[in-house]
Amino acid sequence: MRAPDRGPGALTVEAHALVVGYGGAAVLGPVDLQLGPGVTALLGRNGAGKTTLMRTLCGVIPAVSGRCTVFGAPVRDGAVVRSRVGYLGHELALASELTVEQNLTFWRAVRDSVAQATLIEHDALVEQFDLNTILNQRVRTLSRGQRQRVDLARLAMTDPDFVVLDEPLTGLDPVYAARMRELLREWGTTRTVLYSTHSVPEALELAQRYLVVQGTDLIVLGEDGAEVNEQMILNHLGAAA
Repeated sequence: MRAPDRGPGALTVEAHALVVGYGGAAVLGPVDLQLGPGVTALLGRNGAGKTTLMRTLCGVIPAVSGRCTVFGAPVRDGAVVRSRVGYLGHELALASELTVEQNLTFWRAVRDSVAQATLIEHDALVEQFDLNTILNQRVRTLSRGQRQRVDLARLAMTDPDFVVLDEPLTGLDPVYAARMRELLREWGTTRTVLYSTHSVPEALELAQRYLVVQGTDLIVLGEDGAEVNEQMILNHLGAAA
């Protein structure tokens, strides 16, 4: 793993008066947000705007309004996002009719065309995500968990500094879910990780900081090491005490 290239107090993401949505229709915001190294969990009810926020921070979709920078550069510029951000969404970025090997080769060619991108060796990715036995299988024949592992390898290929994961443990069996939790912890020691989950206990286990979508607002919990418990998060989510 690379050594951290930014100090512990440095900010990866800064957003001011950010409003996110689709087609000009606001879903969440305006919010002010700062993210630095470590693991931050994003929690909210179904349809609250978690995925929309994550896609906006990655530059996948434009903001409705407001300002957002990643490593000091406007996210809309794209270059920083392409070279230093890894995003795992609900819809896997894999071609179903291609084999695992072909998918990895395709994404390596795409990533290799991006200036300043770091590429992890193919064999290292295959070993890390235990893909050797499925390299020649078409993606459409894989289980949900196997496809998730391939897409994680695609994300990890560029050794990203800002890792954005939308429910990354979905579909993984207990063994690989445990490995994924360990990987999240490892990534969080040197880079910024933002991941969404519906499991409050899981978030409390893995994250140091919590973003809770409450209506159109974003509540920040765990700042400066403040204690956070399950009931606090559930209260902000609108659960009955």
